[in-house]
Amino acid sequence: MTAMTTTMTTTVDALLLFGHVLGAVVLIAGIGLESYAVSAAGRATTVAELRLAVRPARVLPALMPLATLLMTGCGLALVAHDSDFRFGDAWVVAAIGIVVAISVVGGGFSGRPATRLLDAADAAPAGPLPEHLAALVRDPVLVASARITAIAAVWAIWLMSVRPHAAGTLVSLGGVGVVSLVVVGGVVGRGAVSAGSDL
Repeated sequence: MTAMTTTMTTTVDALLLFGHVLGAVVLIAGIGLESYAVSAAGRATTVAELRLAVRPARVLPALMPLATLLMTGCGLALVAHDSDFRFGDAWVVAAIGIVVAISVVGGGFSGRPATRLLDAADAAPAGPLPEHLAALVRDPVLVASARITAIAAVWAIWLMSVRPHAAGTLVSLGGVGVVSLVVVGGVVGRGAVSAGSDL
């Protein structure tokens, strides 16, 4: 009976781990598509090129919530079910925070400007990229949120791989914060210069 229970527990843990990793892979793929779309859109010079660049982003509204739900649900169940993990572990708390942050950034910040860009690209006539579309492509919020999300995803992979103690988690958080501030500062700075020159 004990052997059967142990085998069952191991199987459940393996399935939960598989679901968690699968969700993480899909989430990383979605973040990669978002980063590619934002980067490619920034190089577009015509409406046709812009439409081609942002095409991968059209799957994100369905892909990202599914990936987040799978990764978070299986991850939380794994922590609750497997004695090797604890909710009090610093890296677990940080990983949960990353998922919340990515959801907030994706839904609350990059989501709206991305939707405006997609709608405007569909409505624009063929030809050179008009100024209002170019401004949407250069939106500092859209560009910064895409980059910050990518940084957070890399940090999440590091946390799940290394499983650092509290000190290591805090040090890595500080490093990620500095990198994010540099990225946001650079993007907002370029956006402000661009806006000023347009005026």
